[in-house]
Amino acid sequence: MTSYVLLAYLTAQPAPTSEELTSASHIVKWITKQQNSHGGFSSTQDTVVALQALSRYGAATFTRTGKPTQVTIQHSGTLVTKFQVDDDNRLLLQQTSLPKVPEEYTMTVTGEGCVYLQTSLRYNILPEKAEFPFALEVQTLPQSCDGPKAHTSFQISLKVSYTGSRPASNMVIIDAKMVSGFIPLKPTVKMLERSNHVSRTEVSNNHVLIYLDKVTNQTLSMSFTVLQDVPVIELKPAIVKVYDYYETDEFAIAEYDAPCSKDHGNA
Repeated sequence: MTSYVLLAYLTAQPAPTSEELTSASHIVKWITKQQNSHGGFSSTQDTVVALQALSRYGAATFTRTGKPTQVTIQHSGTLVTKFQVDDDNRLLLQQTSLPKVPEEYTMTVTGEGCVYLQTSLRYNILPEKAEFPFALEVQTLPQSCDGPKAHTSFQISLKVSYTGSRPASNMVIIDAKMVSGFIPLKPTVKMLERSNHVSRTEVSNNHVLIYLDKVTNQTLSMSFTVLQDVPVIELKPAIVKVYDYYETDEFAIAEYDAPCSKDHGNA
């Protein structure tokens, strides 16, 4: 909205005076404070309008000078870096990494012209452990690589219950991805529909989808069989996700291994 105000200010007739452009600089200052470190804004629409308004302001206030602008960055009296902005590189992004944070840095600008300085701080934090509104347990049967059949066939056993704030969930989907090289035995998946709480099932793109009418705090158990289709070496775990169809931010994730995933003889 502020960018639209600036555009209206700059496109008004007659053209804005130098005093009005000085007043508009306060709007420009506020807009540039909203800009992220990649040059964009909070949304695509905001970015398009803001850059259009800033471009208009830049064109209205631009004056060519023969003297460059020097930007000096110091830390504890020691030079960190120096930028020079002139008519040849005024549209060029110049950047440097600060050697230590948090610290105090001094920025000094000399010469003639206008420069835009921006600092960006990035850091990693450990995400908080999520409180899933579903309890999901996934096991394989057999649980260990015991016997020749474990290499080529096993059961996936699922247990799910709702632990959220409501008495029961809405319709729930369990999305079980297959371990590489394995496919579900479709008749065993179809048999799940005989259960009162399973409305339907699907097998699609190496996934088994199980639709449940609702889930309460009572644990629901179900299982189906998978078969080896293609031998694969060094099998990786696969993911099972359960989520509320209408409240997709309510979900839980678990993973499982094939019984012989650690056994190179699986190949």
